[in-house]
Amino acid sequence: MKPLLLLLAAVLTSTALAGPKEIPRGSELRDQLFDLARPEVEDIAGQPVKFAGSLKQLNGWAFFQGRIVDAGGAAILVGDNQSADVALLWSDARNGWELVRCVVGITDVAWASWPDEVGAPTELLFPE
Repeated sequence: MKPLLLLLAAVLTSTALAGPKEIPRGSELRDQLFDLARPEVEDIAGQPVKFAGSLKQLNGWAFFQGRIVDAGGAAILVGDNQSADVALLWSDARNGWELVRCVVGITDVAWASWPDEVGAPTELLFPE
């Protein structure tokens, strides 16, 4: 019985230490998450958008940091700062994924307060 417990402990420890994982391009989850954010982001951008950047998942949370671009890959600049930078945060809630935070046209680390405000894992937002 002890070898089985040691194996289980090793698996649980390696899973806990694994850290954020990139959600692959073309995956159903990636498409689902962006589809949840698209209406709000397109409302801000005033046109259809695509997302270019990193989308990672950890412990029921997903975080995107990147830019909004048009169908040709050109940056869509928005806001007073004329920035294409975007940060999005989702949580896997009781009824499935929901968009928790959406900031578009940013020029700073707009997500710095999200761990305190909504409980998002720091290691997802600020990987080492």
